[in-house]
Amino acid sequence: MLIEFTARHFHASENLRSYAEQEVQRLDKVFDRITQCQIILLHENNKYTAELNLSMPSHKLNVKETTDNVTKSIDRAVDKMQTRVRKIKDKMVTH
Repeated sequence: MLIEFTARHFHASENLRSYAEQEVQRLDKVFDRITQCQIILLHENNKYTAELNLSMPSHKLNVKETTDNVTKSIDRAVDKMQTRVRKIKDKMVTH
């Protein structure tokens, strides 16, 4: 899986970048045919938004989560994306 990382309106440390990439790697365990994932972190009005854009065969998924803490935003976005990927994978298997 190709991972692209973008931080808008703040400088993301290398630790934060590696943490976000590590969390996104969990999605690869759910469905191994994911081709690309974009991680976009945005800081506005003392809130952090984590946006994930995922590409897989015949599907493009998008998730946004906003909280006060950047790592909490990443965790929630990855959890929400895991649910969506599982749902699509189950549909593929049953059809």
